[in-house]
Amino acid sequence: MFTGVLFVSLVVLGSRSVKDRRRVTKSLLDRIRGRWNVSAMDLGPDGSRSDVFLGVSAVASGASMAEERLEAVFSFLCGEEESGEFSIIHHWREVTCYDELSDAKNQQADAERDFASSGTAGEE
Repeated sequence: MFTGVLFVSLVVLGSRSVKDRRRVTKSLLDRIRGRWNVSAMDLGPDGSRSDVFLGVSAVASGASMAEERLEAVFSFLCGEEESGEFSIIHHWREVTCYDELSDAKNQQADAERDFASSGTAGEE
């Protein structure tokens, strides 16, 4: 199992209120969630009229799948940046493997099998 996270710092250009900021942010998040089936959230800062910090996460069965999905989201944001509503200041992306979860599941399955086989042997 692989998880990927993408953090993007934006500035909403020409925003005169938190409402303007929220309109741009909500539109981006709704389109990102709908198109790529990822978790996406406005992480703040609260009360800012122009600064936005977006977080996007994806869970996938392969590293390349998680990386491709996050790259597609970032490419989308770069394309939308040309509309002039916002400017990307910084971004950061990481994909991590969680083999220990697979190992834990396999160990649990082995223990359950051992327990079940020892229980049937005692019944005979």
